[in-house]
Amino acid sequence: MDTWRYCAPRPRLWCLPGAVHAFRFQPETVGVVISFASALASELCTAGSPTPNFLGRSVSIALHRAALNKTDLGRLSEMLLREFARSAPARRLALSGLLTALLANLQRLLPDSSPSGLASSARDRELVARFREQLEMSFREHVGIGEYSRRLKTSETRLLRACVAVTGESPLDLAHLRLLIEAERQLRYTSMSITQVAYYLGFEDPAYFSRFFTRRMGISPRTFRRRDALTVLEPASP
Repeated sequence: MDTWRYCAPRPRLWCLPGAVHAFRFQPETVGVVISFASALASELCTAGSPTPNFLGRSVSIALHRAALNKTDLGRLSEMLLREFARSAPARRLALSGLLTALLANLQRLLPDSSPSGLASSARDRELVARFREQLEMSFREHVGIGEYSRRLKTSETRLLRACVAVTGESPLDLAHLRLLIEAERQLRYTSMSITQVAYYLGFEDPAYFSRFFTRRMGISPRTFRRRDALTVLEPASP
């Protein structure tokens, strides 16, 4: 699904759109999971409100209660749940406003959340967001980084710097990660053979796909498929 997932039990979790995932909570865990479309995030983040820098990667963040008590996250989560459950006039406007406020509160809790820090990396985040959009459209075509740079009207060096600054990964690493996410999804949730998955992902040689998968995941596609349990994100006890 093309959605962000925000998991609010401590520690806070962000899961990127497209990442194959599940949550398993320990007994007596209290919190909420908020999912929203990446298109909505782009809509909310206008030129005057740059994309929060924590939306660039899946991450788990431990937050102290004292810091949380200085925010409105608890109250905003309750208001979001209440607004989502009813069909009042201007519901979409209210949800968008509450989500914007929640993102702002989270941004204030994270490192480098000063206005100067945000301004200095806004262009990087915008470029990486556009790269991800292109990647989403073309990752099965195995487009080269040079071609992506041409489409984005930037240099490979500029794209590399932006990707590393925002995500900690190179453009090639992000392209490979997108292929692995899709490979994982197809191996988990479809009955396609490994050869069919390889061709579906644009690999001309299924053997090369198996080596690619094994080198990056540490296990072969066949072994991965035999595993019974989903990979989970498990928050600590409250």
